[in-house]
Amino acid sequence: MRVKSSLSTYVSTLRSQAGRLLLVAGSALVVSLPVNALAQSQTVCGPEIKVAVAQAMAGLAGAPAATAAATEAQLYEKYKYCIQDAALVPSTFVAAARECGAAVSNLGSLFYEEMPCAGYDPQRRQFAAPVKIKQVFGFGGAPLPGSREHVLHCVADVFGVLQPVGHDSVHLADAIGNQVPTWQFAVITNANVNLQTIYPMNGTTRRARSILSWNFTPTNCNFTPIWGNALNYRIRLDQ
Repeated sequence: MRVKSSLSTYVSTLRSQAGRLLLVAGSALVVSLPVNALAQSQTVCGPEIKVAVAQAMAGLAGAPAATAAATEAQLYEKYKYCIQDAALVPSTFVAAARECGAAVSNLGSLFYEEMPCAGYDPQRRQFAAPVKIKQVFGFGGAPLPGSREHVLHCVADVFGVLQPVGHDSVHLADAIGNQVPTWQFAVITNANVNLQTIYPMNGTTRRARSILSWNFTPTNCNFTPIWGNALNYRIRLDQ
């Protein structure tokens, strides 16, 4: 009986030690998980900041182009600290873009919207960029004035330098009622400048970059949006 009791105590001790080891190992695994592997649940700049931006931009309606551009540049400088959100972008977004054949760059905040994919139709000379809307707020009063999701598309010239070929935007506003995200918007853009970058249509592969920017118009192919992101991918100039 004494032998059985000792054996039973030994087995119980082993199980207890094994349980503690598993618990410690599991805890170490959770602690070591990279922060960006988790879904983004917070933002450096809350909806009140985007409301202020949306109102300021709406106030530029009808202003001379030079005045509007200068004011927009000032607003960008004032709120560019919100780009800190880029550090919170989950790795799942990078993986989604990779599945679309694209690499992510020029990252801003993706708390409100994101563009995981973009493509080009060489026959129509049109780019298509789906924009995923992730929050019910932060887009301006509904239905107006709302705000705009801009997308600038660039294609590399024969020297490999990215040149802007087209820009467009889609209007949106805060959700009405009890609707819940996500929603899929899209920006369809005609290539209408620097057309030498997309001719001749002979099947040549070209490097392209598409830049999503909420409410701030991308000014060049290296523009980093405060809210949005850029994708780098390849297009083919088929006939």
